[in-house]
Amino acid sequence: MSTTESDTERTAGGSQQLATHGLLVLFGIVMIYPLLWMASSSLKPNNLIFTEPGLLSGAWTLRNYVDGWNQLGIPFGQFFMNSFTIAVISVLANLVSCSLAAYAFARMSFRFKRPMFALMLGTIMLPFHVVVVPQYILFHALG
Repeated sequence: MSTTESDTERTAGGSQQLATHGLLVLFGIVMIYPLLWMASSSLKPNNLIFTEPGLLSGAWTLRNYVDGWNQLGIPFGQFFMNSFTIAVISVLANLVSCSLAAYAFARMSFRFKRPMFALMLGTIMLPFHVVVVPQYILFHALG
């Protein structure tokens, strides 16, 4: 193959890559625009959100965040604290119970060890969202 054929192929391949990258950048901008619009609209007064459709506005305010934080009559920080407490307790309980189970499966020999280990792995790999509806039905039936 001569150098001119090689250069022609490289140029054709380079222009194709450039077009592909340009298309990907354009697609990325189209995909991220709603997120940018949402962020800029959160900083605009309510009457300007749909009257000024662009991202930049002449009037910026943080009042929407203050109103949203206190809208329910309870400061939103209380909900953050509740979620943090539940998350910490869940992680600690999971850590303790999984450590005990892992020790038992690793160090002890007992009847039906392999099927029980497979059952445990199956329940760990089952997504939580699959369990939510049956769990709700069960709790509702129990009152």
